[in-house]
Amino acid sequence: TNDGGSGMLRALGLQLFDAEGRALQPGGLALAQLARLDASALDPRLAEVQVQVAADVDNPLCGANGASAIFGPQKGASPAQVALLDQALGHFADHCAPLLKQDVRNFPGCGAAGGMGFAAKAFLNAQFRAGIEVVAELAGLEQAVRDADLVITGEGRFDAQTLRGKTPFGVARIAKRHGVAVVVIAGTLGEGYQDLYVHGIDAAFAVTSGPMSLQQACAQAAPLLRDRARDIARLWALHQR
Repeated sequence: TNDGGSGMLRALGLQLFDAEGRALQPGGLALAQLARLDASALDPRLAEVQVQVAADVDNPLCGANGASAIFGPQKGASPAQVALLDQALGHFADHCAPLLKQDVRNFPGCGAAGGMGFAAKAFLNAQFRAGIEVVAELAGLEQAVRDADLVITGEGRFDAQTLRGKTPFGVARIAKRHGVAVVVIAGTLGEGYQDLYVHGIDAAFAVTSGPMSLQQACAQAAPLLRDRARDIARLWALHQR
């Protein structure tokens, strides 16, 4: 999930080789062995289409706010693995820049989806839109919020990174335009989640009811969500008295 979009590009015809001329193994760490790119087999139809990417974050590909540093730990990567992945993605970008005559690694959104945003911007000249805007339009969210008393939204990990354009932040912005309260249910509450309280989030709750592993939480997701929703409903009922 942190391969700079190279897996998608392979499916579209890009070939990646190591110093011995062998096809590179898939995955982000393998990109550290990249020695040559061959774009001659890229699907020619790509030149005839306009690609729009819905991205829910504005992170660059590499660095302190990049795909590996920010999202790697959320997926279980150790600090050592994060460093290796970041170096591998940077190495990939180093090879892409001369081939494409542009370096887009720092473009906002290129770190989305493990670097998929980078591949889309670099090779497909994709136009980026905030994911919440796309979903809100398709779902008619503005109208639904306008008629609501309370909005409940959520994500897996609710923390300071949510401010970079993730769904709860976007939902809160829409809700606050209509003066509607917003509550978040999250898998976990991470560092800096309180910062969201000045950006339209009124309250946030972790779904877990006590110490448990990620596997246990996933296995009990339905009852845990039901219990937390019941708690929120009871608080809301008190507010209405």
